[in-house]
Amino acid sequence: MRNIMVCLVTCLFLVGVNYGLAMFFKWQFIDFSLFVGLSTTLIIRYFTSTGGMSSNMVRMQAQAITGMKIEETKSTFKPTYAYYTAMIYTIVSLIAVLVYYKDYFL
Repeated sequence: MRNIMVCLVTCLFLVGVNYGLAMFFKWQFIDFSLFVGLSTTLIIRYFTSTGGMSSNMVRMQAQAITGMKIEETKSTFKPTYAYYTAMIYTIVSLIAVLVYYKDYFL
């Protein structure tokens, strides 16, 4: 039940942000859908992964200040239901954009 709620809240968030941007800029809903989906997917991936460039920068700064060797953590990512929902939203919006703007692409 919790996973369904996470998916539903993520989807509502994506649609809400997309609708808000469309109303603010007075553009169509579909114009922002791919950007909102892709950016949300990347943000979720960045903040739910461990290790990586930002962790290495903090580790190197701590080593420089303290002079003590700190073990390097391996970069890992465990996908969440919010990530999967954002990924599906991105794929669906990509298909919708391609169908809607097919005259421009062909």
